[in-house]
Amino acid sequence: MTTLAELLGSEAKAAQWKNSRVHRLVIWHRLDPNTALDIVEQAVAANNPVLLAEPGQVWTRRPDAGRALPEVLYLTHWLGTEHLVAEDGGRTGTGVLPLVALYAYELDYWDQP
Repeated sequence: MTTLAELLGSEAKAAQWKNSRVHRLVIWHRLDPNTALDIVEQAVAANNPVLLAEPGQVWTRRPDAGRALPEVLYLTHWLGTEHLVAEDGGRTGTGVLPLVALYAYELDYWDQP
C-alpha cells in the first residue's frame, strides 16, 4: 500500500494535508483537535474515501470488488458534498459517482498542483 507521503511527494506535504483535514473537522464539526487528528489518521490508514477523496486523484478497483466496476477512476471535481465527477477511461467515459462507491477502490495516485 502506498503511503500518503508517497502519494503527495513528501512527508511535509502529507503533514500539511492532514493538518488541513484536522482543521476542517475542528471548525466544521466542532471536534476536539486530538479527536479530529485520530479520525484523520484512522481514515488515512484505512484508505477511507470520505476524508481522502479529492479531485485530481486516481482510484483503482480493489481486487475483491465486482468486475463490472470500472478498473480505474480519475476524480475531476465535486458535485455537491456526496458526489464526484469521475472519468473511467473506458466504456462509460465521464459520470457522476456517489462518494460511497469509492469504498470499492483504493487511492493509487494523487495529482497535486
